[in-house]
Amino acid sequence: MERKKPTTIHDIAKALNLNSSTVSRALNNHPRISEKTRLMVQKTAKKLAYQPNSMAANLRKSSSKTIGVVIPRISRHFFSQAISGIEETAYAEGYSVVICQSMENEKREIRNIDTLISSRVDGILISPAIGTKSYKHLNQIKERDIPLFFFDRYIEEVDASKILTDDFKIARQLAQHLIDQGCKKMAVITGDRQASIYRDRINGIYETLKENGFNMESQLLIKETELIYENGEQAIREWLKQGVEFDAVLGLSDMVAISALKVLQEEGIKVPEDVMVAGFSNEPASALISPAITTVGQPAYEIGQLAVKKLLHFLKEENPMDAHEIAILKSELIIRESTIRTK
Repeated sequence: MERKKPTTIHDIAKALNLNSSTVSRALNNHPRISEKTRLMVQKTAKKLAYQPNSMAANLRKSSSKTIGVVIPRISRHFFSQAISGIEETAYAEGYSVVICQSMENEKREIRNIDTLISSRVDGILISPAIGTKSYKHLNQIKERDIPLFFFDRYIEEVDASKILTDDFKIARQLAQHLIDQGCKKMAVITGDRQASIYRDRINGIYETLKENGFNMESQLLIKETELIYENGEQAIREWLKQGVEFDAVLGLSDMVAISALKVLQEEGIKVPEDVMVAGFSNEPASALISPAITTVGQPAYEIGQLAVKKLLHFLKEENPMDAHEIAILKSELIIRESTIRTK
């Protein structure tokens, strides 16, 4: 006979159409929860035979003074800067940091999470892999009463606090800059649009082009691919081989923008006179090549700092499963020679 799984706060939340955080507060008699909601939750908990996980609660109280961090790739400039912010802030507060790389792979990310849970970290900061399509391992973190915070990227289906940059807004500014410099047909190289950062950036570009009267079918090209150097090069070569015309290339990472610039120069196409090139994330190399590439500077170090501060505040406040906060930090449009056309 199969043993019935114990009821969790997520089961209660689903039954009442509430957030897990609200259920957790109600069960702990939090003052922010109304009497009506508290009684409703407690009645449903009793009906579903909910039993608090005292072992998890005790483990939570016995702090390991360790924070787990899962990132796609530490080699990326953004994430190396974010890790610096995380480690510096955690160290100042007496915490150690365990860093795991998913390499944009869901199975590896799941293994990372299992390792961190087994290590009894006090909380987990994660920028999900683009390859992540299921969320069971992320919800498992919360079921273990371990605080979960997203940074840079997030997954809408998972109820957790988020520390993000203004991808939608800054993408609008970048697209408008290209239009102001005379762009009539834009070629965009993006990552998987199921990932929050690329979805938000593409949405910002779409909105700006529409406001400026662009026809999405005839004045916009989109190539969706993994944003590595070789793929940017391949996208440009394919478009040129097909005889497709465009006067601006917008790579949603600097690496594909740099490779696009290289191909255009090899083909005798002048940048920015014939085709403008812009990127994203302000990789150091984007300022060193000629012409230097217009890009977006993101506050990666500050994101890391803020993520740790919010996690530690969460732990000190002892307010489990409070998962509604969204912090959005401002990015910077860095205009360089690759998109400045002489009037």
